[in-house]
Amino acid sequence: MFSTVHAARTLLASGLIAATLVLLTVTGTFGFTLVPSQQPQQQVSVSGGADSTSTGSIDGAGAKEGIDVSHWQGAINWPKVKAAGIDFVFAKATDGNKLVDWWYRRNAIGAVQQGIHFTAYHYARPIHWWGSAIRQAKFFVAHANLQVGMLRPALDIELTGNLHPHRLIQWTLAWLKTVQRLTGVTPILYTSPGFWYDAMDDTTAIVDAGYTVLWIAHWGVATPVAPADQWGSNGWTFWQWTACGHVSGVAGCVDRDALVGAKLKALTITSLLDPTP
Repeated sequence: MFSTVHAARTLLASGLIAATLVLLTVTGTFGFTLVPSQQPQQQVSVSGGADSTSTGSIDGAGAKEGIDVSHWQGAINWPKVKAAGIDFVFAKATDGNKLVDWWYRRNAIGAVQQGIHFTAYHYARPIHWWGSAIRQAKFFVAHANLQVGMLRPALDIELTGNLHPHRLIQWTLAWLKTVQRLTGVTPILYTSPGFWYDAMDDTTAIVDAGYTVLWIAHWGVATPVAPADQWGSNGWTFWQWTACGHVSGVAGCVDRDALVGAKLKALTITSLLDPTP
């Protein structure tokens, strides 16, 4: 996702959470059965190197490891990914209002068949010729094929489109609110501390509007930080800790993610509205 590491202010890391983990088993092409289990609150750190090319792993009992993928990874051997201990995956579904990731459906089926927690993300392009936030949100919903049992979908916001922070904040809110209106599901927000400080003026408007689940990209640190007043005191939920990890079953670099104390049950879609725009 982020092609460069944004400069981040020094903050106290916080927001580690505790919750219920769930296992997913396939009951059909896109069906799930949920089996809950409890995990205590844990601390998290990266072992084996914390830089952006780390091949390390996440320390701490109860920590769950994930990856995020797109067509850039090509064909993925999902049984090997599962055997490597990957528990969840974010897969790119759409880009702007014109492009559907051509590996999305295969990634969805492959991950779900292996019992890996799965969801879709949208790569935001807040530029007028890519369509408005509302058009991009409708495009995402039309192609992501969200299903009960999947994790909540995510918005990847890392481009400004030369928008002033105020306009970019409004763009982001419009996308999030449109997806929520169409599906009944509250999306996850992906960003980095540096981008949020610089491009979004460190606003709390997003979390204040109820979008409390933060997927933070923060590389080269042992523990991540959350912008926007520690994301409204909620802290981060998912942490993308490297842009070039290595996982069996994936050729070359892949983004690595962590979830600690996991709220996977709370983050699982339990019902959907008819997403007709």
